[in-house]
Amino acid sequence: MSEIIEQYRETKRLTGIPDRYAADSDQFPLSGIEMLRSMGLMAINVPLHYGGKGLGRDHGNIKILETLKTIGSYDLSLGRIYEGHLNALLLIDRFCSSDQKQEYFHQAISGSIFGIWNSEFPSEPLRFLPSKAGYELEGAKVFCSGASKIHRPIVTAEGRGGSRMIVLSMDEYDLEEDMTYWRPMGMKASVSCRFDFTGISFGKSQILGDAYDYVKEPDFTSGAARFAAVQLGGAEAAIRATVRHLNKMDRTGAPEQIARMAKLAMLLETGNLWLQDTGKAMDGRFTDPSGSMHRSNMFRSITREICEEVLKICEMSVGLQGMMEPHPLERIHRDLSVYLKQPGPDRTLNAVGKAFAENYSERVDNG
Repeated sequence: MSEIIEQYRETKRLTGIPDRYAADSDQFPLSGIEMLRSMGLMAINVPLHYGGKGLGRDHGNIKILETLKTIGSYDLSLGRIYEGHLNALLLIDRFCSSDQKQEYFHQAISGSIFGIWNSEFPSEPLRFLPSKAGYELEGAKVFCSGASKIHRPIVTAEGRGGSRMIVLSMDEYDLEEDMTYWRPMGMKASVSCRFDFTGISFGKSQILGDAYDYVKEPDFTSGAARFAAVQLGGAEAAIRATVRHLNKMDRTGAPEQIARMAKLAMLLETGNLWLQDTGKAMDGRFTDPSGSMHRSNMFRSITREICEEVLKICEMSVGLQGMMEPHPLERIHRDLSVYLKQPGPDRTLNAVGKAFAENYSERVDNG
């Protein structure tokens, strides 16, 4: 059991994030964002020559994944917001002009929160059309994590020639946060609303890159490693809450609890090893794109299995108390259960199987 706690302390040491899970709240985690700003983590993957820490392009991805895991262990909703922020900055670094980078990276360093809003209903897809002022949007996005608290969201919209990324300035609009479609049992603090952008104008300088750059590989698939890292943090938070509960109840010496702790220790270590290996693969994703994508797909899939098994064991260890407020496991359980529901798990597993079959068959044939 001491190994579990030491694993957490080592990860915590890397970022300095407090050893606690955030208080239960349905509100956007502003205090958490302020903490990340004060620690300089909002610009962790902004290039050095723009004033950031320069991680995540071809080095430092292990540190980024470790940071995301630690933030996830603090608050999964905060981890969701932060992961979207880092994803947006990565896209800006890869696809923006130098002038755009100068502007947006300066805003990030100054405290602006970025994000990615890509989800939409087929009945109201987001489009953009030419207008006198430049361009005008028509349609909506759903599951807009962070809602109006996100200063500079990147939205994907269909136009002539294909889908493009557009950076919006939310402080310039008076949009209604439609929470009709956000009634989850967990992750409520991510305030993932619907926005109708019909009538919003923007200029050419707000368009990022070329058509379909948002889904360009290897970053689109490899990026799944980031939310998997946040999920591992949630599993770690569940383990921490369970260990503390057993300590408080003086149950750490019970044989059945010792057996469960052994399983949790192995699951935690498995996740950490996968994280380290995937971070290394992401450093080389432009020299070995298929390898990075395959590793990220496996990491995402195994992380879901680890988290589900961790929750199952923690439930058995704590019992009914862990499913009731104000026990910390109750909220962690709700949040992680919802956050694990990422799109396309079967498609991802299918990609892992195909890649393995092709590569393994080739090795056998050549061996």
